[in-house]
Amino acid sequence: MFDENGNYDIRYQLRGDQKVSQNIILITLKNTEFSKMYDLKTSSLINTNELSDLSDSFYWDRDLWKDLLTKVLADNPAKVGITLYFGDNVGQLRLTTQEIIAFKDPRVIWAANSNEPEKLSLPIATKADRSNIAHIDTVKDDDGVVRRLIVSPDSIIPNIAERMLPVLTKHTTSSLPIINYKGHHLFQEVSLSDVLSNDLPKDFFKNKIVIIGAEKSINSQVQTPIGVLSRHEFWATVTENIVSHSFIKKLSSGVYAGFLLILTCFAILIITSYPQAIALFFLVWLATLSAAFSAWIFDGFYIWIPIVSPMSLFIFVWVLFIGHQALKIEQAHARLQQQQNYLAELEQLKNNFVSLISHDLKTPIAKIQAVLDRVLAQGPLTPELQSDLSSLKDYSEELNRYIQSILKVLRVESRDFKILKETADINGIIENVVERLSPLARSKKIELYLNLEPMFLIEIDVTLMTEVFLNIIENAIKYTPESGRVTIRSFETDTDVCVEIEDSGEGIAPEDQELVWKKFVRGKSQDYKTKGTGLGLYLVKYFIELHGGQISMKSELKKGTAFLVKLPIETTDTNST
Repeated sequence: MFDENGNYDIRYQLRGDQKVSQNIILITLKNTEFSKMYDLKTSSLINTNELSDLSDSFYWDRDLWKDLLTKVLADNPAKVGITLYFGDNVGQLRLTTQEIIAFKDPRVIWAANSNEPEKLSLPIATKADRSNIAHIDTVKDDDGVVRRLIVSPDSIIPNIAERMLPVLTKHTTSSLPIINYKGHHLFQEVSLSDVLSNDLPKDFFKNKIVIIGAEKSINSQVQTPIGVLSRHEFWATVTENIVSHSFIKKLSSGVYAGFLLILTCFAILIITSYPQAIALFFLVWLATLSAAFSAWIFDGFYIWIPIVSPMSLFIFVWVLFIGHQALKIEQAHARLQQQQNYLAELEQLKNNFVSLISHDLKTPIAKIQAVLDRVLAQGPLTPELQSDLSSLKDYSEELNRYIQSILKVLRVESRDFKILKETADINGIIENVVERLSPLARSKKIELYLNLEPMFLIEIDVTLMTEVFLNIIENAIKYTPESGRVTIRSFETDTDVCVEIEDSGEGIAPEDQELVWKKFVRGKSQDYKTKGTGLGLYLVKYFIELHGGQISMKSELKKGTAFLVKLPIETTDTNST
């Protein structure tokens, strides 16, 4: 209802060139042709460029009009319409026989000065039944532009286009049809001199509608949506509309509502089926398609389909969609924040619980170990008792390692955990670790082979890196059978310090190699062969990545496992995680 504002100016102006009408021909009376004629009669020069108020009477010359109409009617045109008013403005005339034949020919239609009875003055050649006259009044909108045609069945006389119509077709229309302006230069146009000089082809006007008008006179120009048209070109446009049934047509409100409803369904389907960026692309494409469809229907079938309404609809749906998405995101964010708070509280409870349990277990384990050491140191014991006490001591130490591993995990995963970097020698750290683990290696008759190249000092957290190599080398010794070998090699590249630890153990199954880096995960083949918490390699990987380094593993069953640690020579400061 609000999109169509009563005019279609932009639609008309955006049109391209239209095909020239073959049914209508214009004869244009130029000012210069009449000024020359007056110059010959009066022996004076008339500058028509200075005459801005030429009236229709300026173009009256009875002999000239008799010759003009005679020549045109000789080609047997369908109708001849004269858009200039010649009545009381040219005085009282007694027509000759030849003039009566030409002027009152049933094919000739003369323009009356008005459509209103109280203002009506009849043309000079009016028939008794007034069948050869028509009005040329136009209805202007508030801005002075003519967009509609006056058609009234109750009118005294019809407009000039309706008078000429019945020869070619019958047409019924509304009382104020919307004129379909198809552009300038839509009709063939000739001048007065072209007709009188016999320069036109034979039968040029045959079966054509001929409309005669002036180039310039008072009120002879009509303001239209496509610019100024001369009066006879305007009435030619109206006549062409009637002949081709091309007045603008409007469908019922229900049809337009259904069209917008279909577009709404498509828009909703798109925005609910695709991601936001793709949905926006499809909406723009759909809007462009609907605009092109509207323009095609308007130009091809003269049916008005709204464009602004669909565009507004798509924008409105998109804004609603964005608002809906924003609301969903806000709600999801609120739920996420609530869950994060809940998880943070839960994590804190878990950490407090594990820390409390671990701390409370450390004290009794320490006391048990102290009692066992005291008993073992007091004197000779029976072999059975000696073995049992040693086993108890081993079990207590194993339990203590479990508790220490859990505490380490809790510490590194806490939010306030920080690494303390200092300049250190990787080789020195490795040698200290090997020295600590030598008794374990000797107990299994495992050879520890060191091949350490001299290297520059780098910035690392000595405690964490000691833990890294202690875990890797201890695992290598633990999972290597007796009389095996563990090789530790260090070297430098352009960007990294590298340490490789290789053992001759049983290796790790391919399906387990990606799992060993996770918490509380151990190789399935080792679950019942060796003791462990499944936390060592998780901590190793975590500590190395805190330093910006990498750790990789190669392993084959029955051939052993090799770990390669890479630490960057130049590191950025990492204070917390």
